Order: sequence, then structure tokens, then C-alpha cells
Amino acid sequence: MKSRRETYLSMLGKWLVSSEPYLSTLPGNPASLVYGTGYNSWGVQTQQKAFATFAICSALLKDGETLAGKSRDELLDMAVRLLRFNLNSHVEGDSTCTDGSKWGHTWISALGIERMMAGIDMIHGQLPAELQGLLRKVLISEADWLLQEYPIVASPDDPGKNKPESNLWNGALLHRVAILYPDCPNAAAYREKGSAFLLNSISVPSDRDSAQIIAGKKLSEWHIDANFQETYALVHHGYMNVGYMVICLSQIALLHFSYRERGIAAPEELYHHALDLWKLVKQFTFPDGRLLRIGGDTRVRYCYCQDYAMSVWMLMADHFADPDALRFEQAWLKSVQLEQNLNADGSFLGSRLSRLKEVSPLYYTRLESDRAVSLAQSALWLERFAISEKLPLSSPASRSDFAWYDSFHGALFLRNAENIRSWVWMAARVPFGLCLPLNDSSLAEWDFNCSGQIQGTGMATMVQLGKHQHQLFKDSFVTIGKYAIVSAAQLGEGQKDDTVAETQIACAALPDGKSMLIMQYSKAPTRVYVRSLKGLMLQLPNDLFNDFHRSIRTPAETIELNGLEPPYGLRDLNSKILNIDNKLTIELFYGADSLKINRPAERQIVIRYKDAGGGNLYCEEICSKCISGLQKYEADEVLLDECFAVQVGTLPPKTSFLENASPTCSEECRYAAFAAADGKTYALAANFGAQEGSIEFHEKITLIEEGKDWSGTQLQLPAGTCKLFMIG
Repeated sequence: MKSRRETYLSMLGKWLVSSEPYLSTLPGNPASLVYGTGYNSWGVQTQQKAFATFAICSALLKDGETLAGKSRDELLDMAVRLLRFNLNSHVEGDSTCTDGSKWGHTWISALGIERMMAGIDMIHGQLPAELQGLLRKVLISEADWLLQEYPIVASPDDPGKNKPESNLWNGALLHRVAILYPDCPNAAAYREKGSAFLLNSISVPSDRDSAQIIAGKKLSEWHIDANFQETYALVHHGYMNVGYMVICLSQIALLHFSYRERGIAAPEELYHHALDLWKLVKQFTFPDGRLLRIGGDTRVRYCYCQDYAMSVWMLMADHFADPDALRFEQAWLKSVQLEQNLNADGSFLGSRLSRLKEVSPLYYTRLESDRAVSLAQSALWLERFAISEKLPLSSPASRSDFAWYDSFHGALFLRNAENIRSWVWMAARVPFGLCLPLNDSSLAEWDFNCSGQIQGTGMATMVQLGKHQHQLFKDSFVTIGKYAIVSAAQLGEGQKDDTVAETQIACAALPDGKSMLIMQYSKAPTRVYVRSLKGLMLQLPNDLFNDFHRSIRTPAETIELNGLEPPYGLRDLNSKILNIDNKLTIELFYGADSLKINRPAERQIVIRYKDAGGGNLYCEEICSKCISGLQKYEADEVLLDECFAVQVGTLPPKTSFLENASPTCSEECRYAAFAAADGKTYALAANFGAQEGSIEFHEKITLIEEGKDWSGTQLQLPAGTCKLFMIG
């Protein structure tokens, strides 16, 4: 069995080989080396991450060792050449990026610098004097710009001022320059403004009135505004963004380990609310280390924020002595190895993102370098600070049930020892829900999950979120809300954006700890044209992380699906119930005659546009209705009117939906009763109409949230509300 060090070096060695086609020299300048495009912005950061990886790899090697056929000195030489190009193309340098521009003095300049500094820490003393001087010039230039030109802002909901992660990397850079160059005239000012940046990063509303003394002042005196909700939820890029919670913590790790390298204590403001945020992020992580993105993701799956979780785990193990962090690290390495071993060139992502690397070498090398530098840093810190020796792995601690609710995002989350269930209204693409076993993160996909997909004639689909209500109870929750689906970027000259559907969804997580009931009601506001309509729309990844195999079972048959092989297209299952891999059951109550599987012939889950970089996961689509081709709907015509259950576990011996339990309902009220896993029967009632509705019961009903009995009475449901019941 390989040691930790051997595992990391093996992965990094393969990547070094795969990087060779993306390494180049500039005409007439063999002393510099370029990785990737050499362009400004993300090209610069890609260059900096590649430099750090080469530098760290050289530092990890012992006398006589080689990696990817290169000695320590050869890797060091390549690192120096990569750094030379990066520093010379800065505004303080005498050259440019390959696109003719110079980089630096922007809100994001410090990010790439911070991500390369572990490499600088390793080889600074071995750099030529001219590069040491230029490095000092570049870092002080960036620090002076932040000190004199860049204001500190924060906001929990204004996208233009919500800057938790950039406040962290900017504050970290200012402190870093102060410790690297204490003789600099502005060193004290760097520390002062750096602390203000840090304390307005993972900031929450209660900081406003806090009398806690940090860096010589009350926290309230440092406070500008909150970036996080009091619950530690973060709206970023317009949605509930678990990934950027992780990015914030990863920035702390970078400076933390630079202080550790120097044997001095970091300022306490660096860790401001870090442990509080980690306690939540840990709940949003599968046992195998994959992030549980309850609000969705607009990036390539299993990448970027996921990669920098490695840095977070190192921080939490080293500074906060949390053994769960090393358990995540060890489990995640298996996923990284699994994918890398499928790539003949040794890359991390080459096969899965084969189309992306053809249309955007900038984006592809950015993603490759994210993984490379995060692995290199983790290998370095584990070895230099003996993290795993100080904190050996032990048996996982038993997890107590966890319930979390954030009203700003309309986010509800339940976790027990075996399963998770969630619903989030302010999500990445559309509001969506998850009901999943914890022991298989490969089942998780976010886009449109359990909320359907309606696409108009425009090239882009947007969501306008309306009102939503939610209640969290013991072991359960209920929520209802509405949103408009807008078809944008129309082809017709002068054609405006088109609202193609007004959608309402009611969702209940049942007290059985395993099930969710979901109702959807979508209507056309005017005459509309729809080119794709998919109800339910549970996206089921069928890619390398589950060995390209899914087993779909109905009461009548078992279907084996290989993600790489036909038959593609739409298949009617002639059943209203199915089970996936003996782990997840879907049951359709009403809205279509049967469930269907739609199988696209290529990877989907796109970043932006379907024809741009291609998809990054093969996915089966479990649907109720599934209509492709242009359809016309008149005003008030119903597009989707459905109800279904999602339940973790095996296929039940009989249908759980109780068709004979339906009471008398008003026209746009809906009702469904379900025999749950705990042996009890629950029911969800919703009023999707514009007027108050009623439901008349014929047996004893107990409202979950109120504990009141209803027997043979008429329940009034105001418009846009729902109720969860227990029957009997």
C-alpha cells in the first residue's frame, strides 16, 4: 500500500507529464516558460498555479529522486522560468502577457499571487537575485495599490459589494507583504488595512454590535457590513453558494501555512469565524469528500471549489485538530485517482473534458492547474508540519441529526446518519431539491433536480424568483413558492425576453427521515412557445464516478444502463415507480401516465452554452412528461401539474401513493397521501390558485406543524400555501 507521500507524488508526476503539451517558450526568450495560454486574467493565475506546482514538487524531492523523469534541479529551473514570465508581465515588469497586455492592480490580482506563495516559500532563497528583486517590487506594488486605491466593501445581498473571498485574499496579501518585507515603509499600514479586509470577509450581522476586542479595537469598530447571513449562508454569483464558502476558508489556509513556515503565530483576525463556517461546510460535505452543493453550481462538476477543499481540510486538521478533515482528504484522493487513472496522458480531467480543452485551452489549463496546485500544497503541508502524524485517523465520530434553515435563500436542509434532504429557492439555475443517501455522492446532480425543466425559444433560460414560504420542524420541513421561467436571448430581431411559464412548487420532507413529496404546477401566462418540457427531471449522473453503470428497476423489469453506450433517446417505463441502484426510489402520483428515462447521447451539465465547451457528465434524466419539439400553449394553459415522491432505499413491495385517500378539493388545490418508511401515512396539500381554497377530509388528520386534529372538517387553504399532515 502506498504511503501518503507516494500517493501524492504519483499523481503529481503524472500531471507533470500531461502538462508538457501546454508548456512553451517565447520567441527569443528561452529564460521564460509559459504554461497554458499566457493571457491576462485567468491565464495569469493559471501560470502562477503551475509555477507553484513545479516549485513545490522540486522541494518535495529528496536527493537522487526524480519525478516525471526530472530531477529536483530540473523542476526548480522550470519553476524559475515560469515565475520569470509571470513577474515580467506584471505592470512593474518589462514585458507583457502573450495577449499584449500587462496584469496587476485589480481586485483579483492577489488571488493568483496567494495561490502561488507556497511555491515562493519553498524556493525563495534559490531564486536569482534579479527575480528576488522583481518579486519584491511586484508584491509591494500590489500592496500599495490595495492600500491606496482599493476600498473595503461588504454586503450580505448586494452583488457589487458582496466580497468575502476577495476581502480575504486582499487582506492576506497585505499581511503577507508586511511579514516578507518588514523594512517596507508602509508595512504597518498594510497590517492595519489587511486586518480590516480580513474582519470584513467572513462577517455576519451580529459583528456590527460585537464588543469583542480584535487587533486592538472592538469588532464593531472594524465592521463595515456582513457578507454572510447569521446562519453562515452565503449568496455568491447570485445563489446559495456552498463552493464559495469553501473558497473563503481555503484563502485562510494559504496565509496560515506561510505563517507556520516562518514559525510565527498568525493574527487572530485571519481566523475570524472560520471555525463557525467550517462547522456548516462540514455538514455540506459527503463522507467521500465531495461537496454537497445544496444551492447548485455553475461550474464544471467535481472541480475548482472542490479542489480547494483540500486546502481547507489541511487548515482544519492542522489548526483546529479536526480528524474529519483528514478523513475527507483521504476519501477524496480516491476520486482524484479514479479519474486520473482513466486518462492516458496523466492529466486530471483530460477525458471527461476532452471537448472543453479543444475549444478553450485557457479554461482547461485553469482547471488542471487548480487540481495540481491544491494537491501539491496539501502534500507539502502534510509533510512539513506532520499533520497526519499529529492527528491520526480514527473511527468516524457518530453524527447527530442536523437541521439548518436560512430564510434569505429559502434554504432548508436535513441530515441524519444515512441521508440528506434539502430544498433551496435561491439556487444556481432554478429552485431545486435533493433527497440522497450519504453513502453515494455520485447520485448527486443539482441542475433542475426535482423541479422540472421548461425551455422556450431563446438561447438562454433565466428564473425570476417570487415569494416563498418555509417551515422547519423536527425531522421535516415544508415549503412553497413561485418563480417565472424567462426565455432570453431570442433570435428574432427586436424580440423581447419571453416569460414562458409561471411555476409554483410545494415540497415536504417527511418525518420518516427518508422521503420527500413534491408538487409542481406550471401555467403559461400568455401564448408561449416551448421547445422542451420535462417534468420531475431528476438528473442521474452515469459517468466515471459510478463506473458508468446504473441499474433501473420497476416492478416489471430491471434495466441496466451504461453511460457510454446506447440506446439513447426517450424510453417509456410503463410504470409510475422505479428504483435506482437499490438506493433511491421515485414514485409518480399524478401528472403523467408513467415515468420515462431520457438519455442524451453526449455529456450534458453544461457550463454556459450547449455548443460551447460541451457537457462534463453523462446524465440519465428521469422524467414524468418529456416533450421535445416546438409546442404552443395559450394563456392559462397548464404545462406541468404533477406530484411525486423521492425516497432513499429499496423499491417498496407495493405502490406507496394512496389513491383512495383523496379528499374533496377546490379546483386548484392539490393533495397527495403517501405511506412512508416509518409505517405512517403523510399527506401534502397545496393551493396553487389565486383565491382561497378548501379541502374536506373524511378521517382524522393531524397537522405536522400545529399538532391539531382535523376530523371530518373543512380546511381552508389561503392562496399560495401548503400544509403537511399525518393521517390516522
